[in-house]
This record gives sequence, C-alpha cells and structure tokens, in this order.
Amino acid sequence: MTRSATPATSLSPNLDVLRAVAVLLVYFFHLFLTTGPHLPDFLAQFGVILFFVHTSLVLMFSLERIDLRGQRLFATFYVRRLFRIYPLSIVCVSLIILLQLPRAPWWPWSQPDVSTVLANLLLYTEFAYKPVLTSVLWSLPYEVAMYAVLPFCYLAGKAYGMRGILALWGFAVVAGLIQPYISWRLGLAQFAPCFIAGTACYFMGYGVRRRPLPFWGWPLILLSAAGIQAFGSYYEYEQISRWVLCLMIGLTAPFFAELNRPMLNKGTELIARYSYGIYLTHLHAQWVALVVLKDQPAAIRYSALIALSIGLPVALYHLVESPMIRLGTRLAASVSTTSAQVIRPISSERPLPAPAEAAQYNRGPHSSRPRVGQAPASRTAKTASASAR
Repeated sequence: MTRSATPATSLSPNLDVLRAVAVLLVYFFHLFLTTGPHLPDFLAQFGVILFFVHTSLVLMFSLERIDLRGQRLFATFYVRRLFRIYPLSIVCVSLIILLQLPRAPWWPWSQPDVSTVLANLLLYTEFAYKPVLTSVLWSLPYEVAMYAVLPFCYLAGKAYGMRGILALWGFAVVAGLIQPYISWRLGLAQFAPCFIAGTACYFMGYGVRRRPLPFWGWPLILLSAAGIQAFGSYYEYEQISRWVLCLMIGLTAPFFAELNRPMLNKGTELIARYSYGIYLTHLHAQWVALVVLKDQPAAIRYSALIALSIGLPVALYHLVESPMIRLGTRLAASVSTTSAQVIRPISSERPLPAPAEAAQYNRGPHSSRPRVGQAPASRTAKTASASAR
C-alpha cells in the first residue's frame, strides 16, 4: 500500500469519537465510584485501552509527517513526545504534592518518599513498583515506554506492510502470555498488542482506503468491543479479550465513513482536544465538588463539578499543554538535518484508492478528486488536536 505523498491536514471526526468515548468512560466510571454506585471495573480499563489504540494510530501519522519532511525520525519524534506528555503530568503531580491532594476522592493523602515522587514525575512508577500519586497515572508509564518502540513499528510497517505488523502483533501476544512467568516489571507486554493494533489500523489504510460502510457501524464496533471486554472480564480471559478487541478496532476502523453531524463533530473535537487534561484532573475535580463540598446543597456541588471538570482542563491546555507542544515542535525542528521538505514513498506496494468522502474534510488548496487507484493528496485523519496524551 502506498501512503499519501503529503502529510495529513484533514480532520477525522471518527478519531475524535474514539478519544472522547475513551476519556468519558474513565470520567464517569470514577464519578459513579465517588457518588456510590459501582460500575463494572472493565469499563474504566476499556476506556484506557481505547486511548492506547488511538495513541499509536495518531503517532503513526506524526512519524509519517516527520519522515516525509526528511527530518531525523527518532530524534524529532522523541523530542516532540517528551514535550507533549511530561509538562502537564509534572505540573499535576507537583500540585498534588504541594497541596497534599488525595490520590482519588475515596483515597486519603499519604506522604510519599523521594523515590516515589521521582517515579511519578518521570513516569516510571509501574517499572519501579512505586505507588502513583493520582490513580489515573498508572497508564502513562506504559505510553512512555511504547514511545520508544513505535518508530521501529513504523519502519517495520514500511518495510513489510501489514504482514510485518500482524507478525509483530502475534509476537506481542506471545510475549504477553509468558510475561507473568518472567517478571512483573515487564507489565508493558500486557498492553503492547493494544498499541500495535493502532499501528495496524494505520497500515490498513486509515485515511486513504475507501470507506464503504456507514458511520453508524463505527459505534457498533465500539459497543461490540466493550462486549468482548465484558465477556473476557467475566470469564477471566481479560488479557486475551483486550488484545482481540483492539485488533478488531484497528482492522475495521478504516472502512467506516466519517461522522458528519456538525454539533456532534464539534463536541467530540473539543472533548478530544482537552482529553489529556480531563484525564489527569477529573479525580480532583470530583474530590473538591463531591467530598470537600459534601455538606453543600446539590446545586452547588454539581455546579462546582461541572465548572472544575471543564475549567481545569481548558486552563491547563492553554497555560501548559499548548505552549509546551509548540516549544517541543520548535526544538524538534532544530534537531533536524534538513529544512527543505523531502517527499519519500512509504511503501512500494499497490496504492489504495482515495476515500470518496475525503473532499468534505480536505483543507488543502486543491480539492480535485484523485484518479482511481492513486493515493489522495491528503488524508482524513486528524492529528493536530487528537494527538496522544
């Protein structure tokens, strides 16, 4: 499959839907846990593994743009990811320590030692057996570890196509099965197949393959995936079920038409943009509103909950996330060996046809329909506001 010869510049509402569903699942699982009713545990983990699939998919587009511009692939990618994930997590962890905030609304504050603080700041808690200072932080060390691997997955996909990616997925599944018998410090193996499923989605042709299936099939796939997770959780096949459902999402996502409902598009776009901040701050928004203000009238408590759940992520995005992303982009550009754009073919296999609906999302200066059998000039995948946490 030949990918497009220019970087993606178009929106992908379906990726916004995926990211919005992921963060809302985590948010409402914790909200119900705080207020009393306990939702099934698999829902929160399902939200997190949707993040993993989304993350690896959009980072394939990031690697593609770096590659097409002729920049140093590894150095540019790592610098940009460093400034994407660390600044906001460091700010949140620092505020938790300074203000002695609880790990979760139902979990009291306990004073961490220096090694625990460092593990939380540098995001290696899972590998050092250190407790997290906020419950949602457990997933970030796995993402950081996968950042080191994703450029190699991208290069493998370029060289060997989908066969190479599926072979990597199979190898990751075997590694996940034997990992508990080797070392619990290698817990990344339990989630590597989820990340590789997002890579498979990219090399299946997300954004360049024709999309013959209507959009409503996309939420049905996500519901089916949740059902697989529930089944696996109930019958104690949790790890296998999440690997299978992630691959199912990755292999089917390229075939569904994009969501085309302006209000829904805008709503999911905003949730996706602020999702990292929502993920990191929602527990303390719920703690202030529902625990600290527990003696206040319900109107005050839930008004505070809404204000904090929206206000904290928006403020942190504009004060921390967005400036640090721009700084990371500038620093990454400074490590590149070339300044001129270099267009590189990404595969020697037969190109896929352009998606029929690509024109309505195309923001480029040329809107002419490409010839049948030729990759489009731009994708339908959003990578700006839907970049990984």
